[in-house]
Amino acid sequence: MRRAIQSVCVSVLFLCGGLCAAQEDRPPIIPTPQGVPDDQKKTHSGSLAELFEKINEADPILQAGLKAGLLRQAQQSLPFVVIVDNPGSYLYAISQWESMIRFPILWDDGSVESREHIARFVRAYKPDRVLKLDERNGWVLPRDFEERSSQIDRALGMALSEQASDWRPVLESIREQGIVSPGIVLTDPSEQAWAGGLALAAGRFQPIAYMERPARIHAQLDPEQATQIEVQFELLARSTGSTWNTLGDEIDAITLAMNTGTQIKTGAGPRDRLALTDRLGRRDHSGNGQRWAYCGQLIGNESQSVYRAMCALFLEIDQSFIWDGYPADQPWGMYDGTEAGKSLEEMGFEVELHDLPRNGIDHWYLRQVRPIGTADMSPGSSMLILMNTKGTAHRFDLEGGRQEETYAGDLPMMQVPGVMHIVHSFSAQRPFARGTIAGRMLERGVYAYAGSVDEPYLNGFVPTPEVARRFVAGVPFAASVRFTERDSWKITVLGDPLITAGGAGRRIEASLDIDSLIDLNDRVKDRIKENDFAGAIGDLVLLGRDEDAARLATALLKERPEDFSPDAAMIAMPALQRTGEFTAMVDCFEHLDTSGRKNGIMQDLLWLVSPYVLARAENDPSLRARVEALLRSSLRSSQKINDAERVAMQLRRTSLSSALSVLESLRADLTENQRRELDNAIARVKR
Repeated sequence: MRRAIQSVCVSVLFLCGGLCAAQEDRPPIIPTPQGVPDDQKKTHSGSLAELFEKINEADPILQAGLKAGLLRQAQQSLPFVVIVDNPGSYLYAISQWESMIRFPILWDDGSVESREHIARFVRAYKPDRVLKLDERNGWVLPRDFEERSSQIDRALGMALSEQASDWRPVLESIREQGIVSPGIVLTDPSEQAWAGGLALAAGRFQPIAYMERPARIHAQLDPEQATQIEVQFELLARSTGSTWNTLGDEIDAITLAMNTGTQIKTGAGPRDRLALTDRLGRRDHSGNGQRWAYCGQLIGNESQSVYRAMCALFLEIDQSFIWDGYPADQPWGMYDGTEAGKSLEEMGFEVELHDLPRNGIDHWYLRQVRPIGTADMSPGSSMLILMNTKGTAHRFDLEGGRQEETYAGDLPMMQVPGVMHIVHSFSAQRPFARGTIAGRMLERGVYAYAGSVDEPYLNGFVPTPEVARRFVAGVPFAASVRFTERDSWKITVLGDPLITAGGAGRRIEASLDIDSLIDLNDRVKDRIKENDFAGAIGDLVLLGRDEDAARLATALLKERPEDFSPDAAMIAMPALQRTGEFTAMVDCFEHLDTSGRKNGIMQDLLWLVSPYVLARAENDPSLRARVEALLRSSLRSSQKINDAERVAMQLRRTSLSSALSVLESLRADLTENQRRELDNAIARVKR
């Protein structure tokens, strides 16, 4: 079979047994953190097998990350992104990888979230071209469990070797050379997270196995169901022929690519819950035994899981956003964001730090007017988010201001993808629900998340400075956020457990010999000619051309508002925020239809920029009235009382009765507890 990747003058690394000698600005370097012998603290070269052998001398907790990082540095990435929109096209695209020669693939399911994920990845990756794969090319994904598994196996085999439809002999041949991926993947081919699981298996040379998920998305697992998953991981580990049952051997990471429950119900009490990912990878199935692997759970639909996998494979974490909402006294001081930032800066990270005294709620609202992260760094740049707050699954509390509570909808938008560690009780209790902190941050673009499924108590979290130190030292994300020697507890890891700091390989020049590829740069020109402005703005956003998208949107709003459709408005809103066109966002929101105004992301965008727009409207009564009316009609279902109080605080400047009416209008639909919350809000407005 003739492969789609053409004009690549390189040797396939695993076949030649050696690392490409010249990696231009990213030489083949193994990180040398604490635990590596002194005589190895230098740049290493040689075959991958030789480098793997050297890694085996490092501290056991470091070995998985060093191996994963080395494999990622060895990959060669092509300078384009391919977008697919169906299982057949995705399987075909994955099959066109050539061992260590790869290109990112993103899945567009037509939703606002999906397209924003693609755009966010493109802004970070900075490809030369963004291409749409428009045909299935003969690949299908059947309904039958076994047939689906076979198709996934076939795509994985072809991604690892051109002539292979079975990945097992390929990985065995590589293993015989002394090169063993430190992880394995378990998925259910009948539900949506399989797509991301396939990408991680192909991208990290990991064996894959299949099982039917034991529980639905929102259900809590019982201990027996957790054991079922554990047994399947152990069977897969044994089948590889690799050593696996202790840390520091060949397999130290397990990925559960499955939309099953993320917590285990261990008893009748409300706090009798454990994180599934902390329970898995234990030698004792009770969850109290020694750890043999660190687990991450990849969740989401096809589009979401693929996005999270591709970020893990192709992006480099070299910037950080830190918000420390804790006081300086102990025990809170152990989680000091400033200390964490210093460790990251010493390793070359660009750090945006918010700590005392700039960590209160008023500062929070002002900062979140614009997205976090920087899109103008080197290609492939993504971020590490470190956050310390108090609160619940859907609320976090910050000091200062009249109302010290804020909610999931007020979390920041993100310029580029990121991984997140948050010291906060209950934040990951319901990660599939967008009304929670974990759910909202995953929607915002976080591709790996470490947080608590229940009340873990403060000392249940690895201190934030320690997380930073471990991560920059080469420890993989799942190990950086866990205590190695403790029994299973309540901290979950959602995402690839093998994410590491450091390079993601080098870019090489190549082309794709696929007839059904559409270049979005060409398509956007055609759409403008055809007056398909919604399509044109959408393509510009997907291309990472936010300035052009914003210019086209604002021009239409001013000169041809009749041609600015609700679809165009929905696509343009995020780009306008990223380019600082906050006032134009008000015009844009007014062009949305009823469904658009009810869209959660659109509402969040309006609320996030409202502090800036209202401040600017101090001398513009018309603008102020428009914004107040939009906010009043866009109270978010998961935080209605909080939103209504913010509107009331604005309205009371001119009319206390109008302000109170906003709050009182909610009363009839509230529970008794919510009515007490409402009364507290009314009291604050009256002060």
